[in-house]
Amino acid sequence: MANLDDELLDLIAAESLVDRARLSRRATLADIGLDSVDVISIVFAVEEKYGVEIADNAFGETTDLGGFLDILEGLIEKRAP
Repeated sequence: MANLDDELLDLIAAESLVDRARLSRRATLADIGLDSVDVISIVFAVEEKYGVEIADNAFGETTDLGGFLDILEGLIEKRAP
């Protein structure tokens, strides 16, 4: 899972233009400056790269990067082969 974590963090940094060093599982999305437009861009990139569909409400009340990553990783791991 750590490898997938690293891949997703790299993708998030690239899509949101946030310095990769600022991204940690404990950080809140607000602390690292991710707004709704960034999240949408990240979701589209994840869908394209990993061939998954992510529902509009997939993240619910998630406010930290760790929770965001957990949801993305769960969806990626469940995808049909």
